[in-house]
Amino acid sequence: MEIRNQAVRDFVAAFEDDDDAFRAVLHPEIEWYPIEENRTPTHGIEAALRNRNQWLDTWDEHRLGIEEVVEEGPNVVALIHLNGRGKTSGVEVDVRFYAQIRVQHGKVVYIYDHEERAAALEAAGLGE
Repeated sequence: MEIRNQAVRDFVAAFEDDDDAFRAVLHPEIEWYPIEENRTPTHGIEAALRNRNQWLDTWDEHRLGIEEVVEEGPNVVALIHLNGRGKTSGVEVDVRFYAQIRVQHGKVVYIYDHEERAAALEAAGLGE
């Protein structure tokens, strides 16, 4: 799936890369409301890095894909498809959610994970 927004493309490419590559795509004031943490907000690059590393450490194996993208200017909504097996539990997971992403000064500054497409599009000001 093609993402036109360069900062979001860089974020997706760096998500499973090393810590420095991931830090480089984040705005210093990033706010992230991850679905796996009941949308408890994280603030700042180091908090986002901890959240991402904890998430990656959860999986024995996983695959993360983007199935749909709606974007306009600094606002992007991406349908994320995750399937994998938990490292500790061995449980197979197959989940889809909508990441609402906003870019500022060429860096990802805001991420909110939604369960519903309509809510993500409305929150991002993208409509149907």
